Amino acid sequence: MTLNQLECFVVLAQRLNFTQAAEALFMAQPALSRTISALEQELEVQLFYRNSRSVSLTPAGTAFLRECPHIFESYRHSLEAARLAQQGYQGQVTLGVLQDAFDPAVVGIFHEMKAAYPKIRLTLQEYSHSELVRYFEAGALDAIVNFGMDAFPEEQARSVTLCHNQQCAVLPLSSPLSKKPLLRMEELRDEPFVVMSRTASQPGHDFLWHMAADAGFVPNVVAEARHIPSLLTLVACGLGVTTLTDDLAYLAKGQASFVPLVGVPFSKHSFVWMKNDLNPSLPFLVEVVERWAKTANEPRGPVSPGF
Repeated sequence: MTLNQLECFVVLAQRLNFTQAAEALFMAQPALSRTISALEQELEVQLFYRNSRSVSLTPAGTAFLRECPHIFESYRHSLEAARLAQQGYQGQVTLGVLQDAFDPAVVGIFHEMKAAYPKIRLTLQEYSHSELVRYFEAGALDAIVNFGMDAFPEEQARSVTLCHNQQCAVLPLSSPLSKKPLLRMEELRDEPFVVMSRTASQPGHDFLWHMAADAGFVPNVVAEARHIPSLLTLVACGLGVTTLTDDLAYLAKGQASFVPLVGVPFSKHSFVWMKNDLNPSLPFLVEVVERWAKTANEPRGPVSPGF
């Protein structure tokens, strides 16, 4: 059934006269008759009683006419949805986030996206750090919130920096080093290390080893963890030290000491998306993220350290 057939049926049902209906439709009467006959054959029902003197609706025709406004409305709704989706105003965007941490940036972006584009569904998918990168590179995620140094070349991906985080040595409260206001990576040379496994967090694992290499030593790794809370548990139990960013200190609940490391790069907290992603809704999320980042990074005066 085509919209042309449906329109012809409605006009004829209103006029109950082939000549008048054909004139209203700007078509020849024989063509209108053929269109109605084709519609009846397709639907396998008789819609009109007709003879040489009159035309009237059959019970089936009357029932079908009652449904026609709904059919036209459904068509218009579907067309509008398709247009909106093409423009990006209606659709879905999938954002990958780190599974082990509460991220205020994601919360802020989610609420701003919902307020600005309520018809775009922003779906959050949580993964380990390594999974986050792997699924993003495979095209399963439209964007990710990534931690660490830049992991993707500029010709492949684009990013918006949400904030920079201070790298910290994370130590048992019983460690003499935990009482210092600042540390250098070299001062951890003789400490046992507990680290994130490379399968769980390749970027974090590799970054720690690079920092140690730059400080002239190889970490003495005594244990590995797959989740950040588990890693902090190992530190709090006194099994070793590790390095994490200051924004994760809340997870330790005061059971481990976060001491800022000097002489090491800050960790970049970024929103990242692939340049070749064709999701029409993605540019609207990028717009929201850029606006949020600009507002979040505006100077707010001195802030007392959280250590």
